[in-house]
Order: sequence, then C-alpha cells, then structure tokens
Amino acid sequence: MKKLISILLLLSSLSISASNWRVNWQHSKVGFQITYMGLSKVDGAFTKFDGAFDFDHQSKKLENVEFHIQTKSIDTNNTKRDNHIKNQDFFYVNKYPKITFTSKKTEYTNGVPTKLIGEMQLLNTKKDVEFKVDYKGMTNDPWDKEKKTVFFLASTQINRKDFGLTWNKELDNGGLLLGEIVDIQVTIEAFEEGVRPAFSRFFLPTEDIKEEIENKLAKVTKESDASVDEYQAPAKKEVIDRPPLPSNLDMVLNILFGFVGFVVLIGGGIKLQIVLTNFLEKKNFSERWTFLIPNIVVMLLIMYFATLLAPFMGYGPHPWGN
Repeated sequence: MKKLISILLLLSSLSISASNWRVNWQHSKVGFQITYMGLSKVDGAFTKFDGAFDFDHQSKKLENVEFHIQTKSIDTNNTKRDNHIKNQDFFYVNKYPKITFTSKKTEYTNGVPTKLIGEMQLLNTKKDVEFKVDYKGMTNDPWDKEKKTVFFLASTQINRKDFGLTWNKELDNGGLLLGEIVDIQVTIEAFEEGVRPAFSRFFLPTEDIKEEIENKLAKVTKESDASVDEYQAPAKKEVIDRPPLPSNLDMVLNILFGFVGFVVLIGGGIKLQIVLTNFLEKKNFSERWTFLIPNIVVMLLIMYFATLLAPFMGYGPHPWGN
C-alpha cells in the first residue's frame, strides 16, 4: 500500500495545469479579408486550428489564451491562389507551418472582456496585436444540460508588411494588386477542457432529444401560423438548425479503433512491465526500485499514448491530417 501511495504522489506531482476551455473546431471559424485591386475584397479562412483559454463565467475573467493556426489549411475558394499563398511569396508553409497567438493582457468594460492584447507570430516575426472581443454568453449544451458551451467573437486588423508579407504586383493604373491591411474575424465556440461535447461527431441524439426538437419545431410553426391574419402574407417560419448526423460506418470504425487501441495499449503495457522488471532484477536493483521504475514508466507511457488516441475517440482537439 505504501508503494502504491508513493507512485500516486509522484504522478500527481507531474501533472500539468491546463486551460479550462477548449475551442470546438467544428463550430468555430477563422476568417480574413483583404482589399483586391483597390476595388473589391477577397475573403479567406483557415480550416485547421486549435485553441484554449481560461475563463470564469462568474467573474468574466479571461486569460491564458493560446491559439494555433496551420498555415497550409488556408482556403480562399481558389486552388491556384491557395497554392501561391502557401509558397515562399507568402506563408512559406514548409518552413513556417503555424501562426500562433498568446495573450498578455485582457481589458474589460463593465466587467466583461472587450479587448485582448497578445503576441502574434507569423513567419519569423513576433508582434503585439489587439483583438476586439465580444463575449456572446454561455449556454447549456442542447444535447446534455449538464455541459456548458461558451461563445466569443474577436476581430482585429494587421498590416501584413509588419510580418514580412510584402509580395505585391503593380497594376496598369499604377495601383497595387493587394492591400496592406488585413481584417481578421474569429468566431469561437468552446467547451470545458476534458469534457467531450455531448453531441460529438460520433454519437447520435437520443429519442428524448429527437422528441424535444420535434416539439420545439411544432411550437415555432404553430406560433408563426397564429401571427398571420387574412390580410397578411404568410410569415416566414423559423428554421431550426440541426447538426449533421454522423454515418453508422463512422461510429462503428471509431468504436472498433478505440477498442483495438485500448487492448493493444494495455497488453503492451503489461509486456513492457515484465521486460523492465526482469531487466532490473538481472542488474541487481533493490526490490523497491524493481517495483517502482517499471510501474512509473508504464503508467506514464499509457497516459501519453491515451492522450494521442483520445482525439480519435472524440475527446479534445480533432486529429489533424496531412
């Protein structure tokens, strides 16, 4: 028992504090806009990103914001243009795969966060950037009333030349193809760290939830019809967005992957523990160290690989592909 307590105390001392909210990439967006030929705007977005932050709903304190964007995930709805932006003229994604932001200070108005100041790194340049922040509120997860979801909007303007993005092309009239100022808009939905959103990409709603949606839809339709008299045009009925349902194949494959991964992880851990124990016994280690070292090594490895497997099971950030 004393040995077990010693191991638990050691592991607890190795724990790392983490931000308590995690960005839900499925319902968030990172977009930007830049002037094109001096006459119009080009919109774009990044499709692969991850972020976390500390936020207290009672005090509205926001801090420790970290955000990472994969530059190769840029999407301007034009493949040829996207490929150009990925090369050395712009993001040079092979050398600079990420854009990062780390907060330094939060400013508040009437107790609510309204400005976030932090360091952005783009290419090899680090520069402080100010984001306007709009806290939209917190609500219960529609699929599980015990789970919370928090929403923010953030926006800023940067001069791309400040970060080394200087490429441009002259036009016949003497103007330039691209403007220098880039408008950035970020929409954030986040869930509590370590808590999988109730409606994940792997699980279907229960019959009770389906019935609740149908009742709500029927109520909205009835109220809409009641507000129309014979002299009015039919009122536009409210449309309730429903999240896309995953396929049965997706669910089966993820359950199978999780089961196989779990069996391999535990079996490999037991095998490694036996090998390490035999090795230490041959080296004439004491009974205490022969017990402690294999157990600590195996438990740490299991924790590490479990963390790697977790995104494929629906926990934490999504597993980015190549």
